[in-house]
Amino acid sequence: MKLTAEQIGRVVQRILSAAGATAAEAECVGLRLANANLVGHDSHGLIRVCQYADQLRDGTIRSGAKPEFVAGFGAVAIYDANLGFGQLAAEVTTRDGVARAREFGVSAVGLRNVSHVGRVGDWAELAAEQGVISFHFVNSPAKPGVSPFGGIERRMATNPICIGYPVAGRDPLIVDMTTSSVAEGKLRVASAAGKSIPEGWALDKDGKPTTNPNDYYEGGAMLTMGGHKGYGLSLAIDLLAGAFTGGKTVSPHETVNRNNMFSIFVDSSACGMQDQASEIASSYLSWVKNCAARDPSQPVLIPGEPEAQEKRRRLQLGIDVPDGVWRQVVATAEALGISEDKLA
Repeated sequence: MKLTAEQIGRVVQRILSAAGATAAEAECVGLRLANANLVGHDSHGLIRVCQYADQLRDGTIRSGAKPEFVAGFGAVAIYDANLGFGQLAAEVTTRDGVARAREFGVSAVGLRNVSHVGRVGDWAELAAEQGVISFHFVNSPAKPGVSPFGGIERRMATNPICIGYPVAGRDPLIVDMTTSSVAEGKLRVASAAGKSIPEGWALDKDGKPTTNPNDYYEGGAMLTMGGHKGYGLSLAIDLLAGAFTGGKTVSPHETVNRNNMFSIFVDSSACGMQDQASEIASSYLSWVKNCAARDPSQPVLIPGEPEAQEKRRRLQLGIDVPDGVWRQVVATAEALGISEDKLA
Protein backbone atom coordinates (compact mmCIF):
# COMPACT_ATOMS: atom_id res chain seq x y z
CA MET A 1 0.00 0.00 0.00
CA LYS A 2 1.40 3.39 -1.03
CA LEU A 3 -0.25 6.55 0.29
CA THR A 4 0.42 10.29 0.21
CA ALA A 5 0.73 12.31 3.40
CA GLU A 6 -2.63 13.88 2.62
CA GLN A 7 -4.25 10.44 2.35
CA ILE A 8 -2.73 9.35 5.67
CA GLY A 9 -4.05 12.52 7.26
CA ARG A 10 -7.55 11.78 5.95
CA VAL A 11 -7.44 8.17 7.17
CA VAL A 12 -6.46 9.34 10.66
CA GLN A 13 -9.13 12.05 10.69
CA ARG A 14 -11.91 9.66 9.68
CA ILE A 15 -10.97 7.02 12.22
CA LEU A 16 -10.49 9.44 15.12
CA SER A 17 -13.68 11.32 14.32
CA ALA A 18 -15.59 8.03 14.34
CA ALA A 19 -13.91 7.12 17.64
CA GLY A 20 -15.11 10.35 19.28
CA ALA A 21 -12.45 13.01 18.65
CA THR A 22 -13.50 16.54 17.77
CA ALA A 23 -12.94 17.76 14.22
CA ALA A 24 -10.07 20.02 15.39
CA GLU A 25 -8.40 17.17 17.29
CA ALA A 26 -8.71 14.75 14.37
CA GLU A 27 -7.29 17.28 11.94
CA CYS A 28 -4.32 18.22 14.16
CA VAL A 29 -3.43 14.61 14.98
CA GLY A 30 -3.85 13.55 11.36
CA LEU A 31 -1.40 16.24 10.28
CA ARG A 32 1.17 15.26 12.91
CA LEU A 33 0.98 11.51 12.25
CA ALA A 34 1.24 12.06 8.50
CA ASN A 35 4.28 14.28 9.05
CA ALA A 36 5.93 11.55 11.13
CA ASN A 37 5.45 9.11 8.23
CA LEU A 38 6.68 11.73 5.79
CA VAL A 39 10.03 12.17 7.56
CA GLY A 40 10.52 8.42 7.97
CA HIS A 41 9.42 7.98 11.60
CA ASP A 42 6.78 5.37 10.79
CA SER A 43 6.71 4.23 14.43
CA HIS A 44 4.98 7.54 15.27
CA GLY A 45 2.85 7.76 12.13
CA LEU A 46 -0.25 6.03 10.81
CA ILE A 47 0.19 2.95 13.00
CA ARG A 48 -0.58 5.09 16.07
CA VAL A 49 -4.18 5.72 15.00
CA CYS A 50 -5.10 2.22 16.17
CA GLN A 51 -3.71 2.98 19.63
CA TYR A 52 -5.42 6.36 19.79
CA ALA A 53 -8.80 4.96 18.76
CA ASP A 54 -8.55 2.32 21.49
CA GLN A 55 -7.59 4.98 24.04
CA LEU A 56 -10.55 7.15 23.07
CA ARG A 57 -12.82 4.20 23.70
CA ASP A 58 -11.29 3.29 27.09
CA GLY A 59 -11.05 6.89 28.27
CA THR A 60 -7.26 7.19 28.44
CA ILE A 61 -7.55 9.86 25.77
CA ARG A 62 -10.23 12.39 26.66
CA SER A 63 -11.63 14.21 23.68
CA GLY A 64 -12.10 17.91 24.36
CA ALA A 65 -9.65 18.03 27.29
CA LYS A 66 -7.59 21.23 27.44
CA PRO A 67 -4.12 21.78 28.92
CA GLU A 68 -4.55 23.32 32.37
CA PHE A 69 -1.97 25.68 33.90
CA VAL A 70 -1.36 24.28 37.40
CA ALA A 71 1.83 25.89 38.70
CA GLY A 72 4.54 28.31 37.74
CA PHE A 73 6.74 31.22 38.60
CA GLY A 74 8.44 33.53 36.11
CA ALA A 75 10.14 31.43 33.47
CA VAL A 76 8.84 28.12 34.87
CA ALA A 77 5.41 26.61 34.23
CA ILE A 78 3.68 23.26 34.70
CA TYR A 79 0.62 22.18 32.72
CA ASP A 80 -1.69 19.21 33.15
CA ALA A 81 -3.13 17.88 29.88
CA ASN A 82 -5.92 15.97 31.66
CA LEU A 83 -5.30 13.07 29.25
CA GLY A 84 -6.03 15.17 26.20
CA PHE A 85 -4.38 14.57 22.83
CA GLY A 86 -0.64 15.07 23.12
CA GLN A 87 -0.25 16.67 19.72
CA LEU A 88 -2.51 19.54 20.81
CA ALA A 89 -1.19 19.89 24.37
CA ALA A 90 2.50 19.73 23.40
CA GLU A 91 2.00 22.47 20.84
CA VAL A 92 0.43 24.69 23.52
CA THR A 93 3.29 24.15 25.99
CA THR A 94 5.96 24.53 23.32
CA ARG A 95 4.54 27.86 22.23
CA ASP A 96 4.32 28.98 25.85
CA GLY A 97 7.90 27.89 26.47
CA VAL A 98 9.07 29.84 23.44
CA ALA A 99 7.18 32.94 24.62
CA ARG A 100 8.67 32.68 28.12
CA ALA A 101 12.16 32.24 26.65
CA ARG A 102 11.62 35.39 24.62
CA GLU A 103 10.76 37.23 27.85
CA PHE A 104 13.31 35.73 30.25
CA GLY A 105 16.01 34.37 27.91
CA VAL A 106 15.38 30.83 29.12
CA SER A 107 12.33 28.89 30.30
CA ALA A 108 11.33 25.49 31.63
CA VAL A 109 7.88 24.04 30.97
CA GLY A 110 6.49 20.75 32.22
CA LEU A 111 3.54 18.90 30.69
CA ARG A 112 2.03 16.06 32.70
CA ASN A 113 -0.73 13.53 32.12
CA VAL A 114 -0.75 13.83 28.34
CA SER A 115 -1.97 10.87 26.31
CA HIS A 116 1.02 10.63 23.93
CA VAL A 117 3.16 13.55 22.80
CA GLY A 118 3.80 12.01 19.37
CA ARG A 119 7.09 12.56 17.57
CA VAL A 120 9.13 14.68 20.00
CA GLY A 121 11.14 16.15 17.11
CA ASP A 122 8.02 18.08 16.08
CA TRP A 123 8.31 20.27 19.17
CA ALA A 124 12.03 20.89 18.73
CA GLU A 125 11.39 21.85 15.11
CA LEU A 126 8.55 24.19 16.15
CA ALA A 127 10.85 25.99 18.61
CA ALA A 128 13.75 26.10 16.12
CA GLU A 129 11.50 27.75 13.52
CA GLN A 130 11.32 30.68 15.94
CA GLY A 131 15.04 30.79 16.67
CA VAL A 132 14.76 29.03 20.03
CA ILE A 133 17.03 26.22 21.22
CA SER A 134 15.13 23.47 23.04
CA PHE A 135 15.61 20.30 25.09
CA HIS A 136 12.79 17.82 25.65
CA PHE A 137 12.62 14.85 28.04
CA VAL A 138 9.69 12.40 28.01
CA ASN A 139 8.66 9.50 30.24
CA SER A 140 5.74 7.03 30.36
CA PRO A 141 4.80 6.11 33.96
CA ALA A 142 2.62 3.11 33.12
CA LYS A 143 4.73 1.59 30.37
CA PRO A 144 7.84 -0.08 31.77
CA GLY A 145 9.37 -1.93 28.85
CA VAL A 146 13.11 -1.45 29.27
CA SER A 147 15.46 -3.31 31.58
CA PRO A 148 18.08 -1.40 33.63
CA PHE A 149 21.72 -2.03 32.74
CA GLY A 150 22.58 -5.54 33.89
CA GLY A 151 18.93 -6.50 34.51
CA ILE A 152 16.33 -8.49 32.55
CA GLU A 153 13.06 -7.17 34.00
CA ARG A 154 11.09 -4.13 32.85
CA ARG A 155 11.79 -1.13 35.09
CA MET A 156 11.94 1.90 32.75
CA ALA A 157 10.18 3.25 29.68
CA THR A 158 11.83 4.20 26.38
CA ASN A 159 12.27 7.75 27.76
CA PRO A 160 13.17 9.83 24.69
CA ILE A 161 15.39 12.89 24.67
CA CYS A 162 15.31 15.53 21.93
CA ILE A 163 17.52 18.58 21.30
CA GLY A 164 16.85 21.22 18.70
CA TYR A 165 19.36 23.90 17.69
CA PRO A 166 18.44 26.47 15.01
CA VAL A 167 21.18 27.46 12.57
CA ALA A 168 20.71 30.38 10.18
CA GLY A 169 20.74 29.45 6.51
CA ARG A 170 20.31 25.70 7.01
CA ASP A 171 17.99 23.16 8.58
CA PRO A 172 18.19 23.03 12.38
CA LEU A 173 20.11 20.32 14.20
CA ILE A 174 17.47 17.93 15.55
CA VAL A 175 18.66 15.07 17.76
CA ASP A 176 15.60 12.95 18.54
CA MET A 177 16.16 9.54 20.10
CA THR A 178 15.02 7.14 22.77
CA THR A 179 17.32 6.14 25.60
CA SER A 180 16.26 2.57 24.91
CA SER A 181 17.98 0.72 22.09
CA VAL A 182 15.04 1.56 19.82
CA ALA A 183 11.60 3.18 19.96
CA GLU A 184 8.92 0.65 20.94
CA GLY A 185 6.95 1.67 17.87
CA LYS A 186 9.68 0.21 15.66
CA LEU A 187 9.09 -3.17 17.29
CA ARG A 188 5.38 -2.68 16.62
CA VAL A 189 6.05 -1.91 12.95
CA ALA A 190 8.40 -4.91 12.60
CA SER A 191 5.87 -7.20 14.26
CA ALA A 192 3.04 -5.99 12.02
CA ALA A 193 5.23 -6.43 8.93
CA GLY A 194 6.41 -9.90 9.99
CA LYS A 195 10.07 -8.83 10.05
CA SER A 196 12.93 -9.63 12.41
CA ILE A 197 14.81 -7.02 14.45
CA PRO A 198 18.56 -6.55 14.93
CA GLU A 199 20.21 -8.30 17.85
CA GLY A 200 20.81 -5.89 20.69
CA TRP A 201 17.35 -4.35 20.64
CA ALA A 202 15.51 -6.71 22.98
CA LEU A 203 15.58 -9.69 25.32
CA ASP A 204 13.01 -12.47 25.50
CA LYS A 205 11.15 -13.30 28.71
CA ASP A 206 14.05 -15.48 29.85
CA GLY A 207 16.54 -12.61 29.44
CA LYS A 208 18.13 -13.98 26.27
CA PRO A 209 18.91 -11.79 23.22
CA THR A 210 16.29 -12.11 20.48
CA THR A 211 15.64 -10.98 16.91
CA ASN A 212 11.90 -11.71 17.11
CA PRO A 213 9.93 -8.52 17.91
CA ASN A 214 7.05 -10.61 19.27
CA ASP A 215 9.27 -11.82 22.12
CA TYR A 216 9.07 -8.32 23.57
CA TYR A 217 5.26 -8.43 23.61
CA GLU A 218 5.37 -11.88 25.23
CA GLY A 219 7.15 -10.72 28.38
CA GLY A 220 10.58 -9.66 27.14
CA ALA A 221 12.28 -6.29 27.57
CA MET A 222 14.12 -3.74 25.49
CA LEU A 223 17.72 -2.83 26.24
CA THR A 224 19.08 0.64 26.92
CA MET A 225 21.01 2.58 24.28
CA GLY A 226 24.76 2.36 24.83
CA GLY A 227 24.52 0.09 27.86
CA HIS A 228 25.10 1.94 31.13
CA LYS A 229 25.12 5.35 29.38
CA GLY A 230 21.55 5.05 28.13
CA TYR A 231 20.57 3.64 31.51
CA GLY A 232 21.87 6.73 33.31
CA LEU A 233 20.14 9.07 30.86
CA SER A 234 16.87 7.18 31.22
CA LEU A 235 16.87 7.48 35.00
CA ALA A 236 17.57 11.22 34.80
CA ILE A 237 14.72 11.68 32.29
CA ASP A 238 12.25 9.86 34.53
CA LEU A 239 13.10 12.29 37.33
CA LEU A 240 12.90 15.39 35.12
CA ALA A 241 9.71 14.46 33.27
CA GLY A 242 8.03 12.42 36.00
CA ALA A 243 9.14 13.69 39.39
CA PHE A 244 9.64 17.43 38.72
CA THR A 245 6.33 17.82 36.83
CA GLY A 246 4.37 15.76 39.35
CA GLY A 247 3.29 13.41 36.59
CA LYS A 248 4.89 10.36 38.28
CA THR A 249 7.84 8.14 37.39
CA VAL A 250 7.55 4.58 36.07
CA SER A 251 5.88 2.36 38.62
CA PRO A 252 4.08 -1.01 38.72
CA HIS A 253 1.21 0.84 40.40
CA GLU A 254 0.60 3.20 37.46
CA THR A 255 -2.04 1.84 35.07
CA VAL A 256 -3.06 4.76 32.83
CA ASN A 257 -1.04 4.89 29.59
CA ARG A 258 0.26 8.46 29.31
CA ASN A 259 3.34 10.68 28.89
CA ASN A 260 4.95 13.50 30.84
CA MET A 261 7.35 15.95 29.17
CA PHE A 262 9.83 18.44 30.63
CA SER A 263 11.18 21.03 28.18
CA ILE A 264 13.84 23.73 28.41
CA PHE A 265 13.87 26.62 25.94
CA VAL A 266 16.70 29.09 25.27
CA ASP A 267 16.28 32.20 23.15
CA SER A 268 19.26 32.10 20.76
CA SER A 269 19.43 35.93 20.84
CA ALA A 270 19.38 36.19 24.64
CA CYS A 271 23.10 36.93 24.98
CA GLY A 272 23.26 39.34 22.05
CA MET A 273 25.64 37.06 20.17
CA GLN A 274 23.16 35.40 17.82
CA ASP A 275 25.09 36.17 14.61
CA GLN A 276 28.41 35.03 16.07
CA ALA A 277 26.91 31.88 17.56
CA SER A 278 25.15 31.03 14.31
CA GLU A 279 28.37 31.50 12.34
CA ILE A 280 30.26 29.22 14.73
CA ALA A 281 27.51 26.58 14.57
CA SER A 282 27.23 26.66 10.79
CA SER A 283 31.00 26.47 10.32
CA TYR A 284 31.30 23.54 12.71
CA LEU A 285 28.43 21.55 11.19
CA SER A 286 29.88 22.10 7.71
CA TRP A 287 33.30 20.87 8.85
CA VAL A 288 31.78 17.76 10.45
CA LYS A 289 29.63 17.06 7.40
CA ASN A 290 32.63 17.33 5.06
CA CYS A 291 34.42 14.49 6.86
CA ALA A 292 35.59 11.76 4.49
CA ALA A 293 33.03 8.94 4.48
CA ARG A 294 33.86 5.28 4.97
CA ASP A 295 31.42 4.58 2.13
CA PRO A 296 31.52 7.33 -0.54
CA SER A 297 27.92 6.54 -1.48
CA GLN A 298 26.82 7.33 2.07
CA PRO A 299 28.19 10.76 3.05
CA VAL A 300 28.24 11.98 6.66
CA LEU A 301 24.90 13.52 7.65
CA ILE A 302 23.92 15.96 10.38
CA PRO A 303 21.08 14.88 12.71
CA GLY A 304 17.88 16.10 11.07
CA GLU A 305 19.20 15.65 7.52
CA PRO A 306 17.97 12.04 7.13
CA GLU A 307 14.45 13.22 7.94
CA ALA A 308 14.69 16.14 5.49
CA GLN A 309 15.96 13.81 2.76
CA GLU A 310 13.28 11.21 3.46
CA LYS A 311 10.60 13.91 3.38
CA ARG A 312 11.68 15.03 -0.08
CA ARG A 313 11.76 11.42 -1.29
CA ARG A 314 8.38 10.51 0.12
CA LEU A 315 6.74 13.68 -1.15
CA GLN A 316 7.82 12.63 -4.62
CA LEU A 317 7.28 8.86 -4.44
CA GLY A 318 4.65 8.40 -1.74
CA ILE A 319 4.75 6.59 1.61
CA ASP A 320 4.97 2.79 1.69
CA VAL A 321 2.62 1.32 4.31
CA PRO A 322 3.38 -2.34 5.14
CA ASP A 323 0.43 -4.66 4.54
CA GLY A 324 0.41 -5.71 8.21
CA VAL A 325 0.11 -2.10 9.35
CA TRP A 326 -2.62 -1.36 6.82
CA ARG A 327 -4.62 -4.42 7.91
CA GLN A 328 -4.47 -3.19 11.52
CA VAL A 329 -5.70 0.25 10.44
CA VAL A 330 -8.50 -1.28 8.37
CA ALA A 331 -9.56 -3.51 11.28
CA THR A 332 -9.73 -0.45 13.56
CA ALA A 333 -11.76 1.45 10.96
CA GLU A 334 -14.19 -1.41 10.33
CA ALA A 335 -14.78 -1.80 14.08
CA LEU A 336 -15.92 1.83 13.97
CA GLY A 337 -18.21 1.25 10.97
CA ILE A 338 -15.88 2.61 8.28
CA SER A 339 -15.28 0.35 5.26
CA GLU A 340 -11.83 0.13 3.71
CA ASP A 341 -12.96 1.79 0.48
CA LYS A 342 -14.03 4.88 2.47
CA LEU A 343 -10.71 5.36 4.25
CA ALA A 344 -8.19 6.97 1.91
